[in-house]
Amino acid sequence: MPENNSRDKDNKVLPIDQWLRARQQGEDGLSQLLNHMRQVREVVPVNRRLQEELRKKLLEQQEKLRESGQLTTAPVIMGTVPEPSPKCSRWLKPAGMLVLAVLLIAAVVGLWRHAGGEVILQPVGLPQEITRFWAEDQPLYPAVSPDGQQILVVRGGRLVLLSASGMQVATLDPPEGGYFRSPTWSPDGHQVAFVVGSHGVEEIQQLPVVNLTSGGSKFSNLKPKDNSQWAKPAWHYANLTFSPGGDTLAYVVKRAGEPAEVWVKPITGQARLVTQGDYPAWSPDGKHLVVQQPDKENSYVLYLVDIKTGDTQLLGPGERPTWSKNGYLAFVTQKTQERILTFMPDGEPQYSVRQQVPEIRAVYLGNDGSAISKRLRQGQDWLAGSNLLVAAPNQVSGLEINWLRQQEMDGSGEPKTLVLKEINQCEGQVFGPDGKWLLFARRNGDTVALVKVMLEQQWKKRRD
Repeated sequence: MPENNSRDKDNKVLPIDQWLRARQQGEDGLSQLLNHMRQVREVVPVNRRLQEELRKKLLEQQEKLRESGQLTTAPVIMGTVPEPSPKCSRWLKPAGMLVLAVLLIAAVVGLWRHAGGEVILQPVGLPQEITRFWAEDQPLYPAVSPDGQQILVVRGGRLVLLSASGMQVATLDPPEGGYFRSPTWSPDGHQVAFVVGSHGVEEIQQLPVVNLTSGGSKFSNLKPKDNSQWAKPAWHYANLTFSPGGDTLAYVVKRAGEPAEVWVKPITGQARLVTQGDYPAWSPDGKHLVVQQPDKENSYVLYLVDIKTGDTQLLGPGERPTWSKNGYLAFVTQKTQERILTFMPDGEPQYSVRQQVPEIRAVYLGNDGSAISKRLRQGQDWLAGSNLLVAAPNQVSGLEINWLRQQEMDGSGEPKTLVLKEINQCEGQVFGPDGKWLLFARRNGDTVALVKVMLEQQWKKRRD
């Protein structure tokens, strides 16, 4: 655009002939637009002067009306907020009272809701299978990254990194003849720790995630400078888990013929024994653990442990706990399930199956376990205070079909019950970020699947 036109403050539009002329002179459309906007902005002071003149005129007119008795209220000045008239005040006061009453009713309703109910963790929708593997002898314990975008599992002794959708991203091979086990992520997501076994000796190692994903580093170069206190021949380590602050690692030590022990190792301090048990789960405050211990009936119970004092409190039946950031503990329980496969002509059961089946439940423990401790002191039942997250599978297996076929071939026709051991297992459940979903492994026959369940908190009337 020519220089004389761009500086003309009265030129508030852009004639097409000037636009064409500027284009012929090589000026692009964007430059013309910027010049035009700058020109319009320079016109603004003229409009402000016009506003001042109008404001002055209005004040003069209001003064004349007031002197003549036609105006009794104070003059209204442009740019200021007028005081409400007495008529408006008469309406505003009842409106304010109405708003106050609504807020009071809402507060009373809120108190009533929390007095007569509780907020529980509920599954949303159906479980979604992410991926499936051939089953191995060792259980499949997935480790989820803090952002929920990556999953680490052990397959064939190797570390396998998966995407959130189950796609394989990277792998890390153990030393020759060795294996990996029990991977866990640091809370900042930058490191992973795991057990390395080789030639009868196990160690706990740590590895930057970037080395795992790049595949350019060999494991032999990643040993820490001093791990002598962790490396004890004939000991076995398992179930590593970092504290929420990332400054302490809890792990399990197992020796043949002895109860499993839970140890904690500060990053900059000495390792120490906390209690007997397995599968430690950190509380959100980092001061407590929930651990699993065997009971007299060949099943398992859960204990709440104070890490500093070692004091324990029995919670109730359960195994393989995991504690979410929002205070919920998920755990596995076993129940006896009996299914009728066929009926007699008179409607009585003919062939049925009885077996122990797992289900995953959740209970609210709070930040430090005090929420459930108070309820247990009041005599409330542990399992009755929990709610179901993952139901036991209820489907006929190939083993049952073969058994039915054998009964038909025998032709007995008498009522019979097939007693099965646990054939469907839930392994290694772990919460996603902020407890919004749960990931677990479901073993069924020769395969094991990673399954994801979406979760949400819902208010529910308390059961009396």
